[in-house]
Amino acid sequence: MDLVQLHTFEPLTAAGLARELRPRIDVRWLERWAVLSADIAGPWRPADVWPGGLERLVWTATFHYPDGGFFTPAGEAAASGVGTLGKRQAPVHPAEIVAGAFGGALVLWHSDPGRSAYASIWRERRLRWSLRLDAGERLVRCDGERVVVESPPRHLPEGDRAGVLLAGWERLLGERLDLEGGERLTLVDTLGALTAEARPERLFAHGEWAGQRPAVGRRTG
Repeated sequence: MDLVQLHTFEPLTAAGLARELRPRIDVRWLERWAVLSADIAGPWRPADVWPGGLERLVWTATFHYPDGGFFTPAGEAAASGVGTLGKRQAPVHPAEIVAGAFGGALVLWHSDPGRSAYASIWRERRLRWSLRLDAGERLVRCDGERVVVESPPRHLPEGDRAGVLLAGWERLLGERLDLEGGERLTLVDTLGALTAEARPERLFAHGEWAGQRPAVGRRTG
């Protein structure tokens, strides 16, 4: 199962996410049965989760959509051609696509089936950094402009998939998080728990974004 999250210092709502995603995702890219929802939590403080963390307020959205059932293959290819997604070999999912709508944001993707992890940092609505690790065999780094691909990785200071996620957090917060071995091993579970008690909110279904008025000629089932 994949964990797909957006973390930001700005308040998040389902209506706001749907409003920002609508102009960024062409409905022609999506499967006919595409459904997208999000669990939204916040504000919360990193200090409440990691001892010594910042007291700054954070909002988190965890995105959910059917396995293999959101973008069509052609739609995913079209979406990857927007901005630098394809160049960075970034995973194509709603959190990555909408991150540029926020002044400061962290995108995280963790995939057990693909043994992959990805993190990206956005500041002033621009990509500043991204890192992707696939099965410990391929690494793709971006500093906001230049992309470097290593296969196999020659040097991986982050260590592993948990290290990729942790590196993203440290860049967002601007401080080091000294997690012990057990805390590091369970980092994905800790992140998933941030929104575990939130009520799922629908962002897209039946060819429409949440809050969108029916339009003449819109696609139907």
